[in-house]
This record gives sequence, C-alpha cells and structure tokens, in this order.
Amino acid sequence: MRLSRFVIPYRDVQPGEHVLYDVVSDRYVGVDDAALESLARWRRGGPVLPAEQEAAEALRELGFLVEGEAEDEARLAGARRTAASGRPGSFYVTLMPTLACDLACTYCFQKDHPAQGHMKPEVEAAALEWIERAVARSTAQKLVVAYIGGEPLARKDYVLRSAARLSAAMARMGRAFEWQLVTNGVSLDVDFARSLSALGQGEIKLTLDGDRETHDAGRVYRDGRGTFDRVFAALVAVAHTCPEIRLRVGGNFREGQEASFEALLDRMAAAGLAGRLKSVDFKPVVEGGCATSCGSRASETLVQLRGATSQRGLTRQAPRGVDQLAPCELHWDDAWTIDPSGRLYKCLAVAGRPELALGDVRSEALRPDPLLAGEPWKACAPDCPFVPVCLGGCLGGKVATGGRLGETACDRPLLEDQFRREIRRRYLEEFHRDEAVNAAAA
Repeated sequence: MRLSRFVIPYRDVQPGEHVLYDVVSDRYVGVDDAALESLARWRRGGPVLPAEQEAAEALRELGFLVEGEAEDEARLAGARRTAASGRPGSFYVTLMPTLACDLACTYCFQKDHPAQGHMKPEVEAAALEWIERAVARSTAQKLVVAYIGGEPLARKDYVLRSAARLSAAMARMGRAFEWQLVTNGVSLDVDFARSLSALGQGEIKLTLDGDRETHDAGRVYRDGRGTFDRVFAALVAVAHTCPEIRLRVGGNFREGQEASFEALLDRMAAAGLAGRLKSVDFKPVVEGGCATSCGSRASETLVQLRGATSQRGLTRQAPRGVDQLAPCELHWDDAWTIDPSGRLYKCLAVAGRPELALGDVRSEALRPDPLLAGEPWKACAPDCPFVPVCLGGCLGGKVATGGRLGETACDRPLLEDQFRREIRRRYLEEFHRDEAVNAAAA
C-alpha cells in the first residue's frame, strides 16, 4: 500500500503538520510527522501496524492510498470519464463564422492562418441542422453556442441569424439556449449586444493586454494602429447598458508588465466597472514553449494580479482557483467546434486544418480524434500528479504552434507553484485562520 501518485505531500504547512492533497478528488487532509513516517515505510513494503490501521483505512477509503499502479490507472480512467461529461446537462458548440480577423496581434498563432474566408450560406444551413439533430439525440437540457473566429463580429449578420434560429429550435424542444462571444472588441457595440441578449442568456469576453501603451504594442490593426481606446470604450458601454450580459475580461502578460496590468485595473475601477464583470482572468503569453513563460515568476504575477483584481472589487465571482482546473472541451463528449467549411473538430486550436477534422456537418460519419491517438498524456513523467486535470496540457495548441501529434504541452512548473500556494492557503484558512491572516499580511 502506498500514496497514490496523484497525491501531493506539502510538508510543514505548520511546524510538524503536513498536508496530503489529492488532485483527483480535490481533497486534502492534515497529517503529523508519525503519519509521514508510516507512509514512507508502507511504500517500502512495510506492514501496517495495529496502531496505524484506523488511519490507513481512512486514507484508503478517501483514495489517498492505493494498492499499486493498476489502482492509480483506474483512478485516472475515472477522472477521464468525469471529464468526458464536460458541463453536465449542456451541449457545447463553438461556431466559427470566419477564420479571418481584422487584427494582427503580435503573439497570435492565428494571425497568419492559412484558412481564410466566411462560412457560405449552404454550409451555414447544414451546420445549424447538424446542431439541432445532435442536441435532439443528446440528453442535454441546454445548448450553449460560443461564437469565435478569427473575429466573429466580422459576421454580425451570421451571429444574430444563427442565434435566432437556434434559440427558436431549443424553445420547440423545451430546452434552453445560451450564447457566448469571444471578440477582440473593436466592432462591439451596444445595439448588437442588446439584439443578441434578447435571444438568450449570454456572455461576452474581450481581451485587454494591460493599459493603453502595453496593449497597443501587441493588439493592433493590420495597419499597425493600436486598439485599446476602442475596446475599452466598448467594454464600458456594454457593462453600463446591458447588465444582463455576463462580461469577462481576459489578458495576456509578459514578464515585467505587472505595473501596466495594475494600471488597467485602476482604469477599470475608475470607469465604474466594479461589480459589473463576471471575471477578470489574466494569463502568461506562451511563446516557444513552456520555458519562456512558466515557472515561479509567472505564478507570482498571477497571484499579484488576482489579488489586485479582488481588492478593487471588479468581479462578481472569485478568481479561478485550482479546484476549477479540468480537461478542456477536447475531452468532452458533448462539445464540438465547427469551422467555416463545416468541418467538425473537438479542439478550437486546430480548426481550419482539414487533416485534423473528425468529420463534416453534411455527414454523420466521424473518426477518432487524431489529437488523442495513443493517449499522449501516457508519455508524461510517471511521477507527475497533475495528469488528471491537464491530460497532457493544450494538445491542439501544441500542434497549432509547430509541435507534432502526440507531444504534450507541459506547464508543470506553473502548476506546481499554483497548487502549492493555493492548497497551503486553503488549509491554513480552514484550520489555522489566525496564521493565514498573518501570512497574508506579511
């Protein structure tokens, strides 16, 4: 009997007090020095002594202890089955009316995408029919359609027309319709937002990469002009005029840009956005692999910016925590991406690449996803505890940025630091509140 390989020991959270955290179940327990010594002895094949029996049985029942590798593989298989359920009760479709974009952001791997152009009317009709049939076959009680591109607002006509049809179709089926829109924001306006909101509950995500100077250095029109003022004005207008729409702000930072993102948060607060946003979620730019963006510095910046967001009261929900990390839509049963040619994918990052499509909306035939062939996460380090929540990382993004099928996109250093910080904090807040307050103040 031994610790599951998905259990992480965090030593000396308090003197002589340690935490065992299970990534699979998102649970933790506190143990003392004697328990750690027992765990080490059991791993070496030593017996469970009578005085240890009760503790061993409790840890075994919780899943912290396993008999061997086969049991860990069963735990991973269970985590994959859970991931396959995606968002229970929802059928999730990403619709791409175009792969073209009016911006040329310097770090975007899609800025020179080989596939351009709009979805043609006959493809649009076939795509909407496919969605209606797929939802009807499912047990989902809600259809969620995410519009993305390219830039979906280059096709406002398509977005409103397709949303109107799908909203009506779901009403006939007795199911709900929701929408999401991921946009660069330069073409967003209140009239459009109101029209889309009338068709169902929805949310809009915009990107602001720091304050004006930093944002305008990377997120530019194709003629090189910056976009900050236009995007920020659209965010403020929709936030104040359409409170029923959930607004999310994303951003991508590089090392040394912390002050610019803090200035952006100050600008957002000054514009009256406190409490009007669903979330603010910044992340490091990934260029050339994990080594350029991951590790302690990126994690420190994430902690700093999440804290700064909370202090300003900008969001209606707490910043995302490690307990919300889970495999993406690539691994969900009821999640699909449809590109402008009508091809079907499980991963947005490779949409527009025919060789990686699973099928087509004009046919019911589907093939296994080449991104998952051979279960690439099996090549991950055998001691990595994070496989149940990442399953190899962003497999599609790895391919889209020049990697080969079967390679994994590992963010382990960043994950290790994020989990260590958050689990220690959660444990102290639950069991040692005073010490947690003092640590935060320090």
